[in-house]
Amino acid sequence: MPKPSVSLSGLMRRAVALGLLSTACGRPPAPYAARAHEAMGTVFSVGAWGGDTARLRQAVDAAIDSVRWIDSLLSPDQEWSELTRVNRAAGRGPQPVSAPFVAVLGAGLSVARASSRAFDPTDADYRGVRLDSVRGTVQLRRGLTLKLSGIASGYALDRARLALEGAVDSAVLGVGGVLLVISGSQSGPGRNVGVPDPGNSLSTLARLQLPAGAWAIGTTSITDVEPVRDPRTGQPAAQARSVTTLARDGLTAAAWARAFFVLGCDRALAQAPQLGVGVICVDDRTRWTADLDGRVLLTTDSAQAAGTAPAPGRGPVPAPGPAGSGSTTLPASSDSSR
Repeated sequence: MPKPSVSLSGLMRRAVALGLLSTACGRPPAPYAARAHEAMGTVFSVGAWGGDTARLRQAVDAAIDSVRWIDSLLSPDQEWSELTRVNRAAGRGPQPVSAPFVAVLGAGLSVARASSRAFDPTDADYRGVRLDSVRGTVQLRRGLTLKLSGIASGYALDRARLALEGAVDSAVLGVGGVLLVISGSQSGPGRNVGVPDPGNSLSTLARLQLPAGAWAIGTTSITDVEPVRDPRTGQPAAQARSVTTLARDGLTAAAWARAFFVLGCDRALAQAPQLGVGVICVDDRTRWTADLDGRVLLTTDSAQAAGTAPAPGRGPVPAPGPAGSGSTTLPASSDSSR
C-alpha cells in the first residue's frame, strides 16, 4: 500500500502541525511520540517512531530543546538573542558569536555569492559582513542588519535531527517552510511528501517520493505569509510561483528554496544539479530536475493545466537513490525535465 502524503503548505503546518504528522505516517506503530512547540516565529512539530518508548520521548524532548536553543540565538524578536546584539553593534567592530551563528551565517554568505545575491542575509549588501569562522566573530558595516530567519529554521531542524539520532527509526520534523523526513533503513522504501499547490495553499500540486534515509524539503511560494523580495531590487520576487528543494540538510534546502524562488525556474533548474539539490519549480509550467525523474506525480488540475516541459541546459546528475516500493511513476504523456 502506498504511503500517504505530507503537505508542505506553511499555513497548514502552522495550523495543524500534529495533524500533518498523522497524515504523513498513517496509523503510527508503537512506540510513537509527537510534540509541537512554538519556535522560530511559527510552530516546530516532530513525530518519531522507535524501539523504546522512554528513550523516544527523551529524544523528542531533546529535539525541541535544540530548536528552542537555536531560536534563542537567532531570533530577531528577542532582546537577548545573539542576532539582536550583533545587529545593534553594526559598525562597532567584531562581535563574538556561537558556533551555530557562524554555521548559519556562513551558509547564508555562501549562497549569497553562489546565487549572485538572489539570497542575501542582509537584504542589502552581504559584502558588508565580515565573518571570522576561526575566531568566531562577526562584524557588520554600519547600517546593515542580519536577517537569518529565512534559513535558521533549516538549521534548527538539522540540530533537532542530531538529538534524535540513535533513538528513532523514522521521524517527520517541520518548521517554517522546511520539512525533514527520516524514513527507515537506507535500503528500504522512502516516503511520499506532498508539494503545496501555489494556486491553493490547502491543496497539493504533486507527490514526491523520497528515497530512504534522511532528506530535507524546503518550499518557498507566492502563498507564503511574508512575500519574498529580491534583495537586488527590493521588489517582490516574481520569477516563480513556487520552488521546492530536496537536499540532505535543512539549511541547504531552506536557503536555496529562497534563492531559486528569486532567480526563477530556468536558472534554478540549470544551477541546482551543480549543487546536488533537487528542485520542483512552478511558473507557467511545472518542471523538475533530472534526479527527480520517476519520483514526481502531479496531482492537481492546476499542475496538469500548466504542463511540464524540458529544463534548460544542465548536465546529468546522479539520482538520489533507487525508488523503493510504492514509488510513483510519471504518466507517459508527462515530459518532466528531459
